[in-house]
Amino acid sequence: MQLFLTALPAGAIYGALGVAYVIVHRMTGMVNFAVGDIAVVGAFGAVVASAVLPPIGAILVGAISAGVVSVLMYFLAIHPLRKQGLMVQTIVTLGVGIAVRSALQLVFGTGPYQFAPITAGPAIEIAGGVIYRQSIWVVVITVAAYIGLAYFFNRTLTGKALSACAVNRYAAGIVGINLVVMATIAFALSGAVAGVVLAAQVPSSFITIGAGFALGLKGFIAAILGGFHNIGLTLVGGFLIAIVETLAAVSVFTEHAPTIVFSLLIVLLILRPQGLTRKLVAERV
Repeated sequence: MQLFLTALPAGAIYGALGVAYVIVHRMTGMVNFAVGDIAVVGAFGAVVASAVLPPIGAILVGAISAGVVSVLMYFLAIHPLRKQGLMVQTIVTLGVGIAVRSALQLVFGTGPYQFAPITAGPAIEIAGGVIYRQSIWVVVITVAAYIGLAYFFNRTLTGKALSACAVNRYAAGIVGINLVVMATIAFALSGAVAGVVLAAQVPSSFITIGAGFALGLKGFIAAILGGFHNIGLTLVGGFLIAIVETLAAVSVFTEHAPTIVFSLLIVLLILRPQGLTRKLVAERV
């Protein structure tokens, strides 16, 4: 039970970052490798806001900060290259991630940051294991984000238009759907989801400038497990990664856990690039 409770908040973060990848990929077809660093922007936005706002308000500011930076990235770096192909746009996101990381380092330095939890108090015991109260908030916020996204994509006109763009962008444009507006919404949602969940984790651990790269890669693995299409399976993939990471840390050595997780990425890309879905890659493309 303790293994599961330890992996739960980490899995929520990996799954949320994976969902951030999926939202952009479904709309544009590209992979946004700046997701991890944009999530860190949200975390630091919450840290700054926590000086004047209660924790829940600071976390919401973190979500807005990450969403705004994500949209700015789209308009400044992605949209101008729309005629250059998906490969060029994807490579540019790597550069954007480095630029965001460097800018944050200039402002905040390399030290750890933290702020007060939403709910203070000792850890809660569940079936012989313990979990921090703030970690429960991380899971709750992640689940709430999933429910909100599922409702948005399935029940709202804008969400259905976004899904239509994911199926066939050309046909969506022909029937009058504004692709630029849809892409803006996709990048805003992607940044907000990544930022709010990582910001919620800061009170129970801490955040540093360099956290985005490793977190982004783990979110990328979760997105692969979801087939870069299914946000529900992506969340499941995030929890599976966290369980593998926790098992590796307990069974082997903590310092080798990331190596095992990233080895899993290579194995997935070779043996099952479609992830946990039954669809083939060619069918989704």
